[in-house]
Amino acid sequence: MTGLDDWSYAKDWAPEQIAYASAAELAAGRLPLRAQWRLAEQRQRAERGDPGAFTSDLTVEEFAAIRSVGFAPVGQVLGTAVYQFAAVYQGCGFIGASPAGAPVVGLQLAQASLDEARHLAVRRMRFECDALGGDGVVGVRLGVLPFHDIGLEFLAIGTAVRAAGAVRPLRPFTCDLSGQDFAKLIRAGWVPVALLQGVGVTVRHNDWSQRIQSLSWANQELVGATALVRGARSVARTGLAQDAARVGAHTVVLRDLMSRMYERKCLSGYEAHDRIAEVVLWGTGIVPFGRKHRPHGAATEPPLPMLRLNPRKETG
Repeated sequence: MTGLDDWSYAKDWAPEQIAYASAAELAAGRLPLRAQWRLAEQRQRAERGDPGAFTSDLTVEEFAAIRSVGFAPVGQVLGTAVYQFAAVYQGCGFIGASPAGAPVVGLQLAQASLDEARHLAVRRMRFECDALGGDGVVGVRLGVLPFHDIGLEFLAIGTAVRAAGAVRPLRPFTCDLSGQDFAKLIRAGWVPVALLQGVGVTVRHNDWSQRIQSLSWANQELVGATALVRGARSVARTGLAQDAARVGAHTVVLRDLMSRMYERKCLSGYEAHDRIAEVVLWGTGIVPFGRKHRPHGAATEPPLPMLRLNPRKETG
């Protein structure tokens, strides 16, 4: 991202003019004007060597670990996107009693919206890193918050870092690795490429067999619920693998998994509810030193299976 000083003359504009121009910048895939001004000023302070020129949310241990492998923080960066989810429920596909039971159906609109919102937040965070002259972002944290009852705010926050050498990447990398894990990765001969995610959203009608099982006093598997969650996780893993192939990642270091299930009234006209499962996988795509980064899906081999960085970590 370039041209952060191109709008410096607009600082004296009225708030309405700034808001209008910022909306145009966002539509063009850039940052709002006030963010551009803030980042340009922060970068100028860093170039002058002013005290307090950078901010970060790194711990002392993370700061030391990153410096030990030739990187230094240049500033805390943030990306955000507020989304309204007005039309994401497409029905459960249940058409009545069947010996096979209700099917598991993918909610493509909901899945695409969740995926797009998080990618947009990460992309804007990467723009801020680029504006500060950073080579990448470490310690990325993703969050979702209610936004005044009109939508959801998707957040991506991390610390931009810059290598001491003269070689610069084609575009800043993003990763959710801690400073210590980032340093271990570099020492082992690997580098992060991008923060990846896979999203799966499925729905299944709470049919007669499922309701009977739920009312039973016996300990037993809820077959319909198992199929629902398994379907969502399968879709999420496929999406994560596709995301890895898109950026040319060799392997995915899986860091987190979010899984939740909830009910809503069936829209098919039956006196029952549908169960919806959402599964999101987050991880960092990595490549060994010397492997060229191919951002347009030019990978010649599928990525290896996902690896969990902390096998003791319990996920819901």
